[in-house]
Amino acid sequence: MAQRERRPKYTTADRIARAHSLKDEGLLDDAIAELRKALRASAEKSRIYREMAVLFKSHHRLDEALRAARRAVKADTNDPESRELLISILLEMHRCDEAIEESKDLIALSANSIAARDALSTAYLQKGMLSKAIRVINELISLDPSSPENHFRKAILHHQKGDVSSAMQEFCCVLEMAPGGQMEQDAEQAVRALDTYQLRSIITLAVEDYIFRTKLIRDPTAATLERGFYLSYTGMAALSHIRFEDLGDIYPDTGQRHYH
Repeated sequence: MAQRERRPKYTTADRIARAHSLKDEGLLDDAIAELRKALRASAEKSRIYREMAVLFKSHHRLDEALRAARRAVKADTNDPESRELLISILLEMHRCDEAIEESKDLIALSANSIAARDALSTAYLQKGMLSKAIRVINELISLDPSSPENHFRKAILHHQKGDVSSAMQEFCCVLEMAPGGQMEQDAEQAVRALDTYQLRSIITLAVEDYIFRTKLIRDPTAATLERGFYLSYTGMAALSHIRFEDLGDIYPDTGQRHYH
């Protein structure tokens, strides 16, 4: 009679499930020990190292999480999930240069990876490389045009660069997509603030520049766009109610000021 093939007492999935159960009980070291047992008995090295990295990361033991994540990638260089985890740990440790290189490697592996570009833009932002971050977010928008989050992030970056007009355009785009929730509220608040800021700037410039003031009287929309302003529909409505012809009386004795 043929001898039955012995099945392992615990499968890899069993060990991983038990490890997470132990972690939930606050027994992280026991959970890691369970995963080490799985390593000895299983060929799924990348998966187990990845689970180990997740457990270490959840307890902010980032050096150990990083080592486990690197081993997961080494065990299977074609596994995008392990690479994404490695990048997230590097970002949490503020090791931006390494995160940038790993993100580029992931894009080389998976050309349309949204996660890689998301991480890459975050790393560029942490390094203050705003133009590069915006370029990557433009790629994200091309890959996922229906996501308001990417337009919101792009708006924030433009605002940090001091490009109020571009920031306003992106915030308005977010509102047109009507995402709801906190993002929509934040976008509405930003649009109101940028409208107020730009209207004050327009009035100040109109007082000082006769030619600009004349153009505002004739065609406020064209005049503001020509000077690089971008107002929301509400902002344009407010602009249309300003009597720019009355601003000429502010400097009656000094004559008009011209800035070109």
